[in-house]
Amino acid sequence: MTQTPRRFIRPTRLMLGAVAAVVTAIVFSAGFLLARYAALPWLLPVHFWPNGAPNGWQYKTYARVLIPVFVQVALTLTLGSIGALLLSRPHGTHDEAASDVKAASAAAECVALMTLIWVAFQGYAAVALVGMWQRERAGLGALYTCLELAGILLTIVAAVRAHGRVGRPGRRPFVAEHWHLGQLYRNPGDPALFVPTRDGARWTLNFGRPAAALLMVLILGFGIIGPTLILRLLLR
Repeated sequence: MTQTPRRFIRPTRLMLGAVAAVVTAIVFSAGFLLARYAALPWLLPVHFWPNGAPNGWQYKTYARVLIPVFVQVALTLTLGSIGALLLSRPHGTHDEAASDVKAASAAAECVALMTLIWVAFQGYAAVALVGMWQRERAGLGALYTCLELAGILLTIVAAVRAHGRVGRPGRRPFVAEHWHLGQLYRNPGDPALFVPTRDGARWTLNFGRPAAALLMVLILGFGIIGPTLILRLLLR
């Protein structure tokens, strides 16, 4: 009986731990906001004078109060999809020592850690928002700013760590029919998502894999469309 090859690279323990922590943070945030919902004023202050006094309000609704949870879920779904695409690879069982497998694993682990950093930050944002609504005064507190800066720093650390773990690819033999427009690699028969550039100096994507196009769409959507939608939610 032949073993069916896996379609995904095995995630690292650190990545699995990050995923579990993300789920815990979302559950905590939702539980906290729902538990505090009844104690919140029926008009939530959302705009303030320079002295901190409110001059704009919105009616309390579950959708409005749970905005931090919606942001957490959006981050998790988007970045989780990116992580899943990074780990997708036909014949992954047989190629665990391949350099592209190690690069994809390191990249997916980095995405999971970044997801945890910002989902956890949104968890504190939920706490800070409840405090602001109950005080009816502007400001999320100094700790909010400190945690935001810490999140940026930790994101940079995670990216630098991943860059070191991804490493430099080995140069492959040049096959002209696999390269288009000079630097665009397309080989549907190659299971690797990450492949060396023509000079072997860095990594590029194998656009013969549909996952490469999906990955680009998700990254662009996360970087451009995502912030726009979140701002519209917050400012409506």
